[in-house]
Amino acid sequence: MGFEEFAAVTLVVAVGSVVQAISGVGAGFLIVPLLAWIDVSLIPGPVVLGSMSLSGTMGYRERRHIDFAHMPMVFLGMIPGAVAGAYLLSRVSFDELGMMFGAVMLIAIIITASGFRFPLTGGSACLAGAVAGVMGTSSGIGAPVLALLYQDQSGPRVRATLAVLYAGASFLIIIMLFGFGKFGIVEAVSGLLLMPGYMLGYALSHRLTARIDTGGTRAAVLLVSAAAALSLILRGLPGF
Repeated sequence: MGFEEFAAVTLVVAVGSVVQAISGVGAGFLIVPLLAWIDVSLIPGPVVLGSMSLSGTMGYRERRHIDFAHMPMVFLGMIPGAVAGAYLLSRVSFDELGMMFGAVMLIAIIITASGFRFPLTGGSACLAGAVAGVMGTSSGIGAPVLALLYQDQSGPRVRATLAVLYAGASFLIIIMLFGFGKFGIVEAVSGLLLMPGYMLGYALSHRLTARIDTGGTRAAVLLVSAAAALSLILRGLPGF
């Protein structure tokens, strides 16, 4: 990765991290499609590894508010989901990756924008974990389903619990990608190079959160992300 590309991906990751802190929308909505435009090999392994720096830091900061009650069921469902996602990724050609990432992104956007609610039970936790496992392993975006699961909890509990879930899910996803030959030294180095951007965004978010309208930011992010997802799909079609 050259200096110009490193600067570009650091900026993208930092902006995405700030947006997540401000609006509550997953950073992956902005980060994944933009990184895919810069270098599709940064998705999903490197971005999953890089994001662990953000989720780990957030989880540690608010560790007193973590809700462990349904975590075992989430991870129970996530294991077969991650296996399925890694298998799906291994069956897609390099030229088709952008289309697949775009399609998964649109699904995630629809889930986030729907406002759908379901009770937080063992069964719903297991199901959400399975869906997040498939989406996260195949594209690096599995957070929206887990966010829906905990959306009615208090703010500190949501942030802390989701941060721990994201960190655990990221570790599981990396293991599955490694098992299917989709994660190695090159992806690990690329993931480490993404971490400064996540930490920069985390630091900046403390200064910007109170100054920006979260509702407007959330809507704008979803619109921009939908446009980016559609562009990735169209770019993969013959004649585009």
